[in-house]
Amino acid sequence: ISSVWLAALISDLSGPSFTLKRSFTNDSYWRDLLAFTPDFRTLHALPEIQCFFSVPVALARPSRFRLLPGVRHRRIGPTKTFIQGIVQFHTVIAQCTGVFTLTQSEDSSWKAWSFVTMMDQLSGVVDRFSAHTPLCRPAEWKTTMEYTAVVVGAGQCGLSVAARLENLGISTLVLERSSAIGNSWRSRYESLETNTPRAYNHLPFVAFPEGCGKYIPCRDVADYLENYQRTLGLHVLTSACISATSYDASSSTWILSISLSGQASVTVTARHLIGATGTGTMGGALPFMPSIPEKSSFLGSVIHSSEYKSSFCVGAQKVVVVGAGCSAHDIAQDMANHGSQAVLVQRSPTAVVSRQTIDRLLTGNLRYVGQDVPATEIADRFYIALPLTSLQNHQYDTMEIHAHIDQRGYLLPGPEDNFLHRIPGGYYIDRGCAKLITSGKITVKSGHEISHFSPSGLVFDDGSRVVADLVILATGYSKTTIKQVAESLFGAQVADAVHELGGWDNDNELAGVWRPTGHDGLWFAEGDLFSARFYSQFLALQIMAREMGLLSPDQRAYISC
Repeated sequence: ISSVWLAALISDLSGPSFTLKRSFTNDSYWRDLLAFTPDFRTLHALPEIQCFFSVPVALARPSRFRLLPGVRHRRIGPTKTFIQGIVQFHTVIAQCTGVFTLTQSEDSSWKAWSFVTMMDQLSGVVDRFSAHTPLCRPAEWKTTMEYTAVVVGAGQCGLSVAARLENLGISTLVLERSSAIGNSWRSRYESLETNTPRAYNHLPFVAFPEGCGKYIPCRDVADYLENYQRTLGLHVLTSACISATSYDASSSTWILSISLSGQASVTVTARHLIGATGTGTMGGALPFMPSIPEKSSFLGSVIHSSEYKSSFCVGAQKVVVVGAGCSAHDIAQDMANHGSQAVLVQRSPTAVVSRQTIDRLLTGNLRYVGQDVPATEIADRFYIALPLTSLQNHQYDTMEIHAHIDQRGYLLPGPEDNFLHRIPGGYYIDRGCAKLITSGKITVKSGHEISHFSPSGLVFDDGSRVVADLVILATGYSKTTIKQVAESLFGAQVADAVHELGGWDNDNELAGVWRPTGHDGLWFAEGDLFSARFYSQFLALQIMAREMGLLSPDQRAYISC
């Protein structure tokens, strides 16, 4: 079936008039990650796909198609079954892959419901890192330094981008404001750990050690990031703060003045600047402390969730956690498990998905875990095989509606809601808190706003009260948009030139993250460990394509080598 479909696709792409009627369904999706366009695009419905891709395909002249081993069936929801596989092909500038998802049409032929194409490697560019991961060249620290790229932030995204760039031969410097790599993970609450299995979380070129366990504690993630830098020899300056930033448009050069703790300041020039500080809890954004009247009358303590370390550090017996994201649930669970009376204040519905549901997804369809798993690079391609847009109508089925949790006052979203659209907030990956709620060990207060503090706790707008010794505000962070991060890092003039970033664009792609921002030579990277591994490759390829002069003057199309 797959071979017959591939023959139809080749015929469609190479015909005298561009058409995809023999290989795509009318309701199909085509997502492109740099294979045909120098950006991330997702098109839906056959007429729109044909209109958009006719010119890029003609310029790219795809050829040498080859069906890779590992074609398999995939189920989405209770009734939909598809055939999925990967094809490899070449364009005039790159080696690429395409992940196809076939469905049977009314005439019994199999056509693509989804096709995700991506650039793998630019022609003529040789990877520097082999299986033996040779180190980068030793750094020569001077008061004036020149690099091709500077990355701000040595978390999972910053280090992954630096590794990908160095692998392509692009000299890269990473700036980290804390005194040690991994401190952003070490500073979190002690019970924090990854909600996805270890095999899903490796960064490029260096795997997590087997001894980390299935779910990786935050301190082990921090140690892994430190070891990652040492293993690859990435050039990282710690205790480094940017004191001034300017951009010379005539030479396409960034000029950075960097203050180093206890050392002389340095000046660094670079053609590309990548902000990878994150935008939330890991990114140094300011904790948001809502203004609640009469706080001074409260006889207990009030802290932000960023200050919380463990139940042993606070010792409170009656705790109110305001918020219903992952941190709020984890903190309430930690407190309840160690003898405190915990109340969770939920201000809006929360999508709840269990770890077990995610495990089944990653073990079954996507096969990061289990026997005979494919290479991580192959599993990643199957993982993103369905564009986000195509999952909207099916994703509600994967949300875990825990028995009786709503009977405890917990607010759950309705079927019209979408868990994926709640990223990066508004959801909870359950690691045990839901059971404590259904058993009554954690009380939920929902549906009413906080009116004010009282000496003994909180008063709500319906007059009800909750008694507390400690109120923990898991209320998120301020200045968390990427545009705000750009201003805090690089100044208002740079921030004014970038698009509004970080939300979903019209294609349901993240605007300005891992892709052009609106300012020449300025990039942003953010996300979890998977995003760091997978999307860092595409950011590095975009920078390399610009360094090789492969883009048109308006940077909206490729030109031949």
